[in-house]
Amino acid sequence: MFEQKYATSLVASSVGIDIQIILWELIAQWEKDDFQVDARQIFELSIEYAGGEVFQKIVHRQESPQRVETFYYKTIRYPIDAMIWVVGSEEGGEMMLPNEVKESDASTS
Repeated sequence: MFEQKYATSLVASSVGIDIQIILWELIAQWEKDDFQVDARQIFELSIEYAGGEVFQKIVHRQESPQRVETFYYKTIRYPIDAMIWVVGSEEGGEMMLPNEVKESDASTS
């Protein structure tokens, strides 16, 4: 479902490529773990500070079947606060911000 990878122009212009790669890798890891991966992957990104260092916190979750994991990265060049969705289909996965979801897509999910 997520073999082909796409990002909206808004994601491409506002989310660093390092973060985009990590999000795709997190989905791939769930698939590799042979876990049933939902068509909508949700990522909550926030900036955290600990011990004088800046971390990118990423909470990866899906609703059905429910699963949540949290990760911290200190090698992110430009950490961000954002919610990012990756929506899968037969054509592949598209990375987008929640406000970019079309009304018809939101009502069917």
